[in-house]
Amino acid sequence: MSDSSIPTPDVNLVPLTEGGLELELSEMECLSIKTLLEANDIQVVVQGASQMPNLPYEILVPSNQLQEAVRVVRDAQQTGVEASE
Repeated sequence: MSDSSIPTPDVNLVPLTEGGLELELSEMECLSIKTLLEANDIQVVVQGASQMPNLPYEILVPSNQLQEAVRVVRDAQQTGVEASE
């Protein structure tokens, strides 16, 4: 992760799931979403236990970027569904 994507200490981070997304992410899924959000200038912090890969990872974003992050992920999900049809 680049230094520009590390939130400052005074940023209020919230889980992406607070935006209404149902996410239980594996490490690979988490990295894909992290890359997608960072490409859209959304700060991302990944939280998870790498030593216990059966536990899901969680993506945290600044609260003021939550709605945009949810929109980006939903757009990507919809594009994936349409492409598979």
